[in-house]
Amino acid sequence: MRRELQSRVQRRTRQSERGAVAVLVALALVALIGAVGLALDLGKLYVVKSELQNSADSCALAAARDLTGATINLSVSEASGITAGHLNYAFFQSSPVQLAVNNNVTFTDALTDPFLPKNSVTNPSTIKYVQCTTSLSNIANWFIQVLDMLPGVNVANASVSANAVATISPAQTTCAIPVFVCKAGTQVTPAIPNQSYTPGQWIASKAGSPPSYGNGNFGWAALNGTTNANDIRNELTSNYCNLPAIGSTVGSPGNKLTDDGAWNSRFGIYQNPYSQSSDATDFTGYAYTAHSWLAQANAYSDFVSKRATFTAYQGDGNGTTQSGLTLKGSSSGTVYTAGADRRLALAPEVDCGQLLVPGGHSANILQWDCVLMLDPMDKAGDPVHLEYEGNTTDPTMPCATHGIPGNSSSVGPLVPVLVQ
Repeated sequence: MRRELQSRVQRRTRQSERGAVAVLVALALVALIGAVGLALDLGKLYVVKSELQNSADSCALAAARDLTGATINLSVSEASGITAGHLNYAFFQSSPVQLAVNNNVTFTDALTDPFLPKNSVTNPSTIKYVQCTTSLSNIANWFIQVLDMLPGVNVANASVSANAVATISPAQTTCAIPVFVCKAGTQVTPAIPNQSYTPGQWIASKAGSPPSYGNGNFGWAALNGTTNANDIRNELTSNYCNLPAIGSTVGSPGNKLTDDGAWNSRFGIYQNPYSQSSDATDFTGYAYTAHSWLAQANAYSDFVSKRATFTAYQGDGNGTTQSGLTLKGSSSGTVYTAGADRRLALAPEVDCGQLLVPGGHSANILQWDCVLMLDPMDKAGDPVHLEYEGNTTDPTMPCATHGIPGNSSSVGPLVPVLVQ
């Protein structure tokens, strides 16, 4: 009897222990699945966060691009941002990111001030920064919901957001050449229709001496502000990249350099004391003149193709394939593979009326232009030419190094850059 009773007690004890173990295993599985689920669900949210951040960055950069100009249309800026942001997909690239008008794109004039929707901005011309906010809500959890089985635990669906702030900043640029370009309408000869240059238009150097300077659209000016011809020569043979700011003064000694060797070195045409080893050439020395380019405009695209094949100066002579020039020095096609960006450059635009007054050997920089050096100087001292490619505020201008943001002293076209 006693043995039977002990056996029953032992069986009940074992059953009770098995039940307790089952409960512990169940609770451990819930915790384990919850931990694994937490890692997986957090990883999912991290992916969604990255996708939303890409959308916010795209939106801010696109919206900031339209903050340029004297008159800013915030509706255009907002629309550009929304369009760019909407092109990005979220939740494992399953659906486009949604942005709403007058909500997800906001503006401010300073990072210390609040960001406002466009309808709340009273003075759009002061706006310097744009912020884009993207979000995705009600994201269902995959595994972590198992924790709801625990007493007092209620796991809600997740929400993720991202934001980006962008502004516009001057881009890095090609370097400058020591010339002054007359602002259209300020002693420009011949007169420029509509008081402005057209991209692709050829402009000639001035043919006279100060103070009249004579016909032509550009002359020589030391970018360091002096009136020393040696400074101009040095700035032509070197890379002058520390550009003076708008409003600074450039100085002019006269209409033309007496030493054509500095100018011609950029075409790979050398005469003593200039040489390839000390004075770099451009990737091409091909000259554009009335003989070699009958259109006398829009040579830039051909210049790019000539650069790609390291095309050398085509020689003197008067045929359509020749330059029509008579040059001093020599040129070799072998030097161009060791070339640099030497003919597509920046040039300061000034009010040439400042140069016509007695003693007028300096002028203030009004803006920076992108120009292409077209032809070397010949023995006859005829004018040389530049092709106007655009103003530095024009985003299509080829002088900037692909729109890469520069520092505060850069003078290239304004390009969007993320700041937060």
